[in-house]
Amino acid sequence: MITNETKPILLIDGYHLLHKGYYGTLKRKTVSKNHEGIIINAVYSFVANILKFVQSNQYHTVIVAFDYDENCWRKDIYSEYKAKRKPTPIDLVPQLQIARAFLNAANISWYEKPNYEGDDVIGSICRIANNLGYDVQILSNDKDIYQLVNNKTSIITNISKNEKTKIIKQKEVYEHFLCNPNQVADIKAILGDRSDNIKGVKYIRKKQAENLINKYQSVENIIKHTNELSEPLKTIILDNKQLIIENKKITRILTNIKLGRINFKPINVSYYRLIRFLKEQEMFAFIKPIRRYLERINKIDKK
Repeated sequence: MITNETKPILLIDGYHLLHKGYYGTLKRKTVSKNHEGIIINAVYSFVANILKFVQSNQYHTVIVAFDYDENCWRKDIYSEYKAKRKPTPIDLVPQLQIARAFLNAANISWYEKPNYEGDDVIGSICRIANNLGYDVQILSNDKDIYQLVNNKTSIITNISKNEKTKIIKQKEVYEHFLCNPNQVADIKAILGDRSDNIKGVKYIRKKQAENLINKYQSVENIIKHTNELSEPLKTIILDNKQLIIENKKITRILTNIKLGRINFKPINVSYYRLIRFLKEQEMFAFIKPIRRYLERINKIDKK
């Protein structure tokens, strides 16, 4: 029998889930708005997904992580980090706070930290959870998160009605990057990452980078052993040494940021406060299903 203590913890990339919900419902004929006229299409999708996971009885607890804002320590190192990303859509901005208000009302823990990205928050909570003996599942489509995968941590990706859910474990990380999870930052340090506007090392191809990491295990070791490389490759590595070191710093997810006390208590949704919140936001479609769920749970408890 699976007890609550043996169930995994679910860590959710909050911005990813809101972003996906925003664009996934934007083309509908009618877009949901609350009593203030604020578009809440992303929040609707966010609430639906969170409740689905909370009520699935598969998780010990559910925790959400957010980017604090668009500023972060990585931009202090490389000012062009994510410079080509489109700004957050105007209609999504107020929904970020409404989503946090939903989590507060439902008694679902969420964390963020000024000057850090949600990935760093996820990485730090994940490390603590693993050290306490918990298995962790991370809900995210961000391949940077692959570096957090280990024998106690996996990733749930491609969450939508039209796509199959994929579970990313160490095998899948290797198949995608041809390296171990803890070497993902090393591969990106050489090849760069177009989505984050990180420049790679010119003249080094993907296969060549993979071979170097497989042989030397890290970019630091490649730099230490440049005398073993061919003269052209040695020159390329040494000429780009600073770029490689800088790239690894900004592509590596932090796992040691201070977040205060993390709440790993079992799921305990405050449905009374949640229903009040849903009424305030005119999200009435959730209320009947919640009441049916509570009736079903109460019947089970009485048996």
